[in-house]
Amino acid sequence: FLEGQRTWCVSVAVVERGRTLAGVLECPAMEETYWALPGQGAFRNGKRIAVRKLADTAEISGLKQLTDLMPAEWQARLKRAPYSPSLAYRLAMIANGALDATFVKPNAHDWDIAAADLILREAGGQLLDQHGLAPLYAGEVTRHGALAAGSGELLAVLAGVIAGLDA
Repeated sequence: FLEGQRTWCVSVAVVERGRTLAGVLECPAMEETYWALPGQGAFRNGKRIAVRKLADTAEISGLKQLTDLMPAEWQARLKRAPYSPSLAYRLAMIANGALDATFVKPNAHDWDIAAADLILREAGGQLLDQHGLAPLYAGEVTRHGALAAGSGELLAVLAGVIAGLDA
């Protein structure tokens, strides 16, 4: 926001028992509003969105150090997407099919990801921790370790990379 980036957003989530019950991302500079409710689907500006199907080339964002740890057979298939400093917006990009996957560096806070996590899940993707589990929110600890976001086979590869990291 302060640097003039357009991909910032206000992220609001309602959380109960560690799970997001409602998520909204308001992205004024992009003129986009994302929202989701469990079992209702994910939407951008009122239109249903979904993750894209994996093609021969996968567009990925996130830490280069983690991308470099992906198996050799995936390296030739990867296209590095321009970096977006807004984590919530990067997750929304996966949900709306503009991006295939991203790594999330450690220390993301609940307020950075809880709304976008639900939007991504309702669009057919997932956000996973080092144990292959969905993060829980509004607990005693509000920071998370490394995370992987995406769908299908590519998400499984990213999750395998972060599973090999020291906790």
